[in-house]
Amino acid sequence: MWPNAVEEVLRLDAPVQMTSRTAACDVELAGHHIAAHQTVALLLGGANRDPDVFAEPDTFDITRANAKDHLSFSSGVHACLGASLARMEATIALRALFDRFPAPQLDGTPTPRVLATLRGFSHVPAKLRAGAPCPPA
Repeated sequence: MWPNAVEEVLRLDAPVQMTSRTAACDVELAGHHIAAHQTVALLLGGANRDPDVFAEPDTFDITRANAKDHLSFSSGVHACLGASLARMEATIALRALFDRFPAPQLDGTPTPRVLATLRGFSHVPAKLRAGAPCPPA
C-alpha cells in the first residue's frame, strides 16, 4: 500500500501549497470575472481537501480509492515534470525506512520550514529502533 500511502500524504499535506496563474483572456469562473493578464492564486492544499472530491477530507486514509486525484503536482500542461520520480522516490524511501525501523517515534518537536508556499520540515527528531537486519542487496 506504499504507493497509495504516498498519494494520501501528498493529498493531505501538499508540499506546494499554492501557485499562481495569469489569465490569457477574460473569463468567467464560478461567478467571478477574471480579466485577461490578471494573476490568480491557486490554493492547491485547499483543493486537496475539497469535500466534493474527497470524503472526510481531513482524515488520513491510505485506503482512499481516489487519493491520487489530488493537485499537489498541479495538473494539465502545468503538471510537475518530476512528479513520477518524486512518487517513486517517496515510495522507495518510506518502504525502506519502515522495513529497517518498523516503529519510528518522534523524539521532540519537528521544526517546520518557514516558507509561505512550500511545506516540509527542516528537522524531525526521531527514535529509530532497528527491526530485522536488512537483506543483502
